[in-house]
Amino acid sequence: MLEFIYLGFFLLGILGLAGYKAPNFISYVVFGLLSILCFVASLFFISNLQSEYGFRLGGNFLFEPSFLITPLGGFFSFIIVFIGFGASLYSLGYIKNMKRESNLSVFAALFSFFILTMLLVVSSNNVFGFIVLWEIMTLLSVLLLKFSDEPGSNKTVMIYLGIAQVGAFCIIIALLMLSYFANSSEFSGWVNLQIPQTAALIILIILFIGFGSKAGVFPLHVHSPLAYPLAKSNISALMSGVMSKIAIFGLIKFSLMLQILPGFALSIIIFGAISAILGISYALVQTQYKKLIAYSSVENIGIILLGVGVGFYGVSINEPTLILLGFVGGLFHTLNHSVFKSLLFFGAGDIHLATGQKDMTNIGGLAKKMPLSAFFILIACISISALPPLNGFVSEWFIYRSMLFGGLDESLLARAIFSLSIVALAITGALVVYAFIRLYGSIFCGVCKNENIDIKKRSLFIYFAMGILAISCIYLGIASNNILGMLTSVVLSLVPNTDLSVNINTISLPLIALLLCMLFILPFILYGLFGANMSRARQSEPWACGFKFSPQMSMNSNSFVGDFKRLFSKLFKFKPEFSQNSYFEPAVYKNNTKDFWWDLLYEPIIKFNAFIADKIGVFQNGRSNFYVVYILIYLYAMLVAGFYFLGA
Repeated sequence: MLEFIYLGFFLLGILGLAGYKAPNFISYVVFGLLSILCFVASLFFISNLQSEYGFRLGGNFLFEPSFLITPLGGFFSFIIVFIGFGASLYSLGYIKNMKRESNLSVFAALFSFFILTMLLVVSSNNVFGFIVLWEIMTLLSVLLLKFSDEPGSNKTVMIYLGIAQVGAFCIIIALLMLSYFANSSEFSGWVNLQIPQTAALIILIILFIGFGSKAGVFPLHVHSPLAYPLAKSNISALMSGVMSKIAIFGLIKFSLMLQILPGFALSIIIFGAISAILGISYALVQTQYKKLIAYSSVENIGIILLGVGVGFYGVSINEPTLILLGFVGGLFHTLNHSVFKSLLFFGAGDIHLATGQKDMTNIGGLAKKMPLSAFFILIACISISALPPLNGFVSEWFIYRSMLFGGLDESLLARAIFSLSIVALAITGALVVYAFIRLYGSIFCGVCKNENIDIKKRSLFIYFAMGILAISCIYLGIASNNILGMLTSVVLSLVPNTDLSVNINTISLPLIALLLCMLFILPFILYGLFGANMSRARQSEPWACGFKFSPQMSMNSNSFVGDFKRLFSKLFKFKPEFSQNSYFEPAVYKNNTKDFWWDLLYEPIIKFNAFIADKIGVFQNGRSNFYVVYILIYLYAMLVAGFYFLGA
């Protein structure tokens, strides 16, 4: 069955390429069939979650590709196809607004191939197959990014590609080192590896750099807030909600093949805490809603790493409770983030289609114009804010519990790091609520600033896709106990020789919901007890200094974060911009933020590379005889290196 699912995605991609001369019709056919295939694949992966299965390809390849789905791979495969199901449905209503920009049939083909390569990466059982498919996955994401050919997109794509290639290089080195020690290139043969502790630590660090660059972990995060807002909203959902999770999969899978050192696990927790705080801090001060959502992805990757780091620490000290709480919390938040972050990007795409605006300061009062979108995005905002009884609360609750339990460790360093991480997660939670109140309030509440909103052409497929994910946010919270049981079986497959028969005390979400309802009634009880001024308020037009009131005079998204900006002005490096074409035209003020880490790390590296490239440019002199000499020198150097390192 697995090979037929993969074959289906491949054939749909071929269909999209073959029908490039009838792009409108073929694109709807491909996306329609993709939604059906993703739905069937979702049922298949979730029903076979506790099984191992795969297949091997024959033929004259450079290597013999083999594919194996483990419970961990099945869990991530389910995330890929489930979000792919929602994104395919969403695309049926979204692509009609792309007709003048690009060939929709080719777009649909790349979309199908992108989902396929993510599935193949997760199931790949061979070093060379994994590396090749990882690079194809990155290349396809770049091609999908280029469908949004906006000014400055080439620079964004090059930054994204540069960081991706650094990560891919690290992954290649780490996997080749592992295959050397295992004396096998197949992952299924990497058991009971006897690797020196120093070499194991080096491999772990390289793996973290490689997969962390794809996930968007601080300080390798700078491409995320650039690439995710650039992409079309259905692609943003796949990149942020799904592709970044493939990196989490790789980090967990390959790290657990090695001896986990406590210092490495604690380092993962530290990077997770920093990513969470900085990610949401930068999200809070953004004026573009897609950029806010993109920076929030950095924050959520940090929260996932907190859980994964706790699980790694449990493995390093052989503590079953930490293993279970950490990995269950991390994997559950991986699933939850895929759902509510995809829903947020879907909502962002719908807002952009309706208003044509990317800046929150130019939008307001859309709840009256777009009530369904307002409701679905409200659910996503509650979920991402980790408020009960929705799904984000449950996964973060388990991560909190895992760190509280880790804080009881005998090691003074571990207790300090766990304690500080708890504080970091608490601060992050408060800032998330702040950021998404700002996002929702600025866009949907208040006076409508744009009356020229055409919602008649909105497709039901957009709302259907958003509705499915919104219902999923509710279901994953209310029925979390069932999900936790499923995730426990996945964690058991990761550490099969560990006793995980511990009680993690699942929670009652209906009881929490009932308590919240009682708290909702509390203000009305206080109102009745203490009374209030019952006189009717006099209504009048707002005072606008003698001028006619305009919706543009109302508060905007910057009004929420003025004090926060002043407090952290050194960290965010605000860059105000003023423009005015003539004296009689209105002035335009913009307040851009710049990531301080870009100036600290990336810009010096880019300037150094540009300097070196400028110096070695003299070798390009246009004379073929010089080029022949270069080739001979290179071949001679390779011959000497091969003889020295590999022997005669």
